[in-house]
Amino acid sequence: MATPLKRIEKEFMLGAARDEGTPILLLAGSGEWPVKIRAVESDFITFSHGMPLKLIRQGLRYEFRFVEREQALAFRARTIEIKETTLTVEMPSTVYRNLERRYSRRPPPAALKVVFSFMGERYELSYPVTREYEALAQPAVSKDFDPNDIRGLVRSFNEKTEEKVSDRAIVMFKDRSPETMEERVIARTGRSLFLATTAGGLPDIDPLPKPRIVTRGVFAEWLREEGFPAEQALDELARFERGVREAGILSELLVPILFQEYVIGYVSLVNKTEGREPFDLAMLETFHLFAQILAWSLKINGYFKGAPKKAPGFSARVLDVSAGGLLFANESKDVDSSLRPDARIDILFTIGERRLKASAIVRRTWKEGNQNYYGLEYDQIQPEDFRFLFETLYGRPFTDADGFSVEGLAVKKPLVDFGDLRP
Repeated sequence: MATPLKRIEKEFMLGAARDEGTPILLLAGSGEWPVKIRAVESDFITFSHGMPLKLIRQGLRYEFRFVEREQALAFRARTIEIKETTLTVEMPSTVYRNLERRYSRRPPPAALKVVFSFMGERYELSYPVTREYEALAQPAVSKDFDPNDIRGLVRSFNEKTEEKVSDRAIVMFKDRSPETMEERVIARTGRSLFLATTAGGLPDIDPLPKPRIVTRGVFAEWLREEGFPAEQALDELARFERGVREAGILSELLVPILFQEYVIGYVSLVNKTEGREPFDLAMLETFHLFAQILAWSLKINGYFKGAPKKAPGFSARVLDVSAGGLLFANESKDVDSSLRPDARIDILFTIGERRLKASAIVRRTWKEGNQNYYGLEYDQIQPEDFRFLFETLYGRPFTDADGFSVEGLAVKKPLVDFGDLRP
């Protein structure tokens, strides 16, 4: 995540870049132009440059990127004065480091057209829609669970749980909606309700690499969505935990069965018998995999046969694009329910007469008003297509130095020869 430098650190980094003649890239027009810092004052910075004057205008804000002390840095600043060989800008209020994007973003070229399509078949189902999205793909091979034999799969489930739990069930939402508080929270969040011991209550944090557990914070947020006032959410959470203990439950695990944007059911494991080991994360992982395999097994064995299919493609407004990904906006609720973080999508670019294909992963989403925003990172793209896209966006050939870049800036060596610039 991008981090703003403190004032003293900002002044030090800019001063070091001046003293060391660090090459800086100014993003203007459709290219990246080399500049160097000539002077750093309290209110402005002066650069030396060799770029065409027609590409830069006074009073506009431009982006600057550079690597100093092995840190990728960037800032935006407004131009004050433009001369043949020098450029003066206002001192930026903030300089950022630890930037996540590998390549700088650009407004979409006028000749660029983009068509998006979901990967695989998508279904219109009457199941609860969750915040999560489970792509329709064959899960990892498991020696314990065979998706090709549903009866054998259920038998394996019973054998795996026989000595660990007192009650077990596979509950489907085919003919009913989520009713209990536990069912409603896992259906809405798409996460597992995991009580290793009911004496300890819901966990405070989710230690898994990809968030998968209903923590206390997630539960409290869901309660607020359900209409509980914020000041009452924690009290209601405590009542829920107390109710589970009073029911004689010692450990509990509910794992949602995710299929695309739907929770089609859940796996329920409950222990009420004293002397048994508490549930642990290994057990959560085992039955998360079981839920994935069960969803796939239902699909390949015809459980969703006859269900209406959704259209594979959709249109969207591209806001910016880079050699590593793009950002687009869309108002569709259907798209919003399907495009969750880690969902995958196909992209077809048309630039003039050239057509390029790529697949991408949704890295972040957010909502502002009626608009939903999606940040994508390309997952697969042909090398020749990548080079064409890079050259179209940045107005220069892709070099070996770009392969070592951070945020599109060369770490190993400059992208261009800066020898003709005067410090």
